[in-house]
Amino acid sequence: MWLMGRAGWGLLVGWLWLTVLASPAEALEVPPLSGRVVDLAGALPSAVAEQLSSDLQAHEAKTSNQVALLIVPSLEGDSLFDFSHRVATTWKLGRKGIDNGAVLLVALKERKIRLEVGYGLEGVLTDARSSQIIRNEIVPRFRAGDVPAGVTAGVQAILKTIEGTYSAPERSAASPSFSDGFTNATFAVILGIVIGLFFSRAHRGLGSVVGGGLAFLTAPWVMPALIAGAVSLVLVSVLSGLRGGGGSGRRNNGSPFDGAWFSTQQGGWRSGGFGGSFGGSDGFSGGGGDFGGGGASGDW
Repeated sequence: MWLMGRAGWGLLVGWLWLTVLASPAEALEVPPLSGRVVDLAGALPSAVAEQLSSDLQAHEAKTSNQVALLIVPSLEGDSLFDFSHRVATTWKLGRKGIDNGAVLLVALKERKIRLEVGYGLEGVLTDARSSQIIRNEIVPRFRAGDVPAGVTAGVQAILKTIEGTYSAPERSAASPSFSDGFTNATFAVILGIVIGLFFSRAHRGLGSVVGGGLAFLTAPWVMPALIAGAVSLVLVSVLSGLRGGGGSGRRNNGSPFDGAWFSTQQGGWRSGGFGGSFGGSDGFSGGGGDFGGGGASGDW
């Protein structure tokens, strides 16, 4: 037992992570995109929701950027980062190829906030600025018990940042927190392992390279990206060997990917399946934009 050493225990922990991640019962389903403001918790007065929707619509008409707000009663045990990323990639806000979309997510029970930013807006709505908006504009109002004011201030700050008119206090200019970076790097490793093991069903070497490369591209900043890429590459290589997914190219029923433990089901908000992008009553829908995990998280 003691011969496992650090490497052995690391593999065991990594495998437990994968077991949790691969369980569809643990994943909160993505709600349909019924409009620019999706308030499933009923936290906003109708007048506030209508004004925010109008402001977001006007911003889109002027800039083509698509920004949406989602308020949920609870994450129901799901990860904030994972859920917000699934929402963003399912709603597909922003134009395809331009990826100019963003989602502000609020989970009331867990008292958590996440701003998910599309590839095309990461240059202006940086991780640092996203963290500033959450910390300076949203959190103080939430702590005072005024959720509508916090949401409104956050949305306005997001729009002003994109338009280049937002200015934050000098003392608030800070780099992203360690917890944000660690969370993003952890997600990158897990994503790299999952995708790498999928490709390792065809070829062990291919799975390791794909997993390590994906983790490197997903993780924030250079050093965490290098570490995440190396960890994913090694774990995919070892785990695929343990699972018999080596370079023999073993096929089941004629396909190297048969039996892979993953699900492509998108799902809906506890009410059946929804896939692709959704259109609300006002005809609003995502334009095919893509997200890579940029943004920031916070709590109050």
